[in-house]
Amino acid sequence: MDRPLEGLRVIDLGQIFAVPYCTLQLAYLGAEVIKIEPPGTGEHLRRPGASPGGVNYAFLMLNPNKKSVSLNLKDPRGRELLLKLLEGADVIAENYSAGVMESLGLGYDALRDRFPRLIYASVKGYGSDGPWARLGAMDSTLQAACGLISVTGQPDGPGTRTPATFIDMGTGSHLVSAILAALIQRGRTGRGQRVEVSMYDMCVPAMTGLIANELEGKSYGRLGNRHRNACPSNIYPASDGEILIFCLTEAHWRTLARLMRRGDLISLPGYKDHASRYAIADEVDEIVSAWTRPIRRDDIVELLIEQGIPCAPVRSVGEVTADPELVRRRMLIDSEFSTRGKIKVMGTPLKLSAADDPARPVAPPPMLGEHTAQVLAAIGIDAAELDSLHNEGVV
Repeated sequence: MDRPLEGLRVIDLGQIFAVPYCTLQLAYLGAEVIKIEPPGTGEHLRRPGASPGGVNYAFLMLNPNKKSVSLNLKDPRGRELLLKLLEGADVIAENYSAGVMESLGLGYDALRDRFPRLIYASVKGYGSDGPWARLGAMDSTLQAACGLISVTGQPDGPGTRTPATFIDMGTGSHLVSAILAALIQRGRTGRGQRVEVSMYDMCVPAMTGLIANELEGKSYGRLGNRHRNACPSNIYPASDGEILIFCLTEAHWRTLARLMRRGDLISLPGYKDHASRYAIADEVDEIVSAWTRPIRRDDIVELLIEQGIPCAPVRSVGEVTADPELVRRRMLIDSEFSTRGKIKVMGTPLKLSAADDPARPVAPPPMLGEHTAQVLAAIGIDAAELDSLHNEGVV
């Protein structure tokens, strides 16, 4: 079964999460992804000296279905080899700090005339043309810069960050969209272009509700796990864990009140709507907690599902990792790596009815430089020249 991007070649200069996650999705869509890595250590996420088997597990999860070519881009000969590879490429994707690609002579302005059909895809922390262009950007620092940390945490405590890399992965997904749009436009015009996604820009739509509140003059402070426009809404104890209950509508509240055998509350003025209940949120939460506390978490979930009340079990990462749904949806896929044995790699949330094939094998993540000889042979580098380049630290 054909996949949408079969026949396209992507040169991946990505590091850590954002661009590698983007190119992972492109690989699952059928593109040939050639990952360019520094000789000796590979890209930063491999962390060979600090990881079992000489490679970090997160690297393995994000890099199946890719080829690895080791090239020293600080060496002029390494850059020339990259330029030769770009002659047959459709996309180059990178997330170096602003100015790095230009310092190597590999910026968009240096390449666009030589490779007029090339899609030059970049991730930057704060945009390549802004006042913070050269400020280092990680998911955690963007959580601080975009205001997320200022509204996360308990009302009487400091702000908190999440260790989940929503910004990195969201940025990678936005870059996929930009690349696909540029490829469609190239199909009409015959020309490539530069596409850029700023991590900071990506945060803005994620903060839509909070920014809307600010524009209305309703600044949003830290509420813990409560929601200003829904009450009850919080994390409640169960006999064996916790559950999040979110009464979005008045119908949800009335149903919950009856389940708790507290239908008497429905007609009381202090419980008449979300705003009234939020004014006495501590009292409301104690009533809900008294009901949930003696019941098993998953039993509460089943009961609320039957009644149509939004909820979710508060699960550990271990529970999620072991969830058979991740296997059924092919979000965690069995693979292997020579120095780590059996592993699991990340799948893609993109499900295409005309392209998805559960039986299609997934190539394991590559060893560093595993495909260097194969890929460079296609541009005329024979074994003797490859040995020379290797001895001189170019590959």
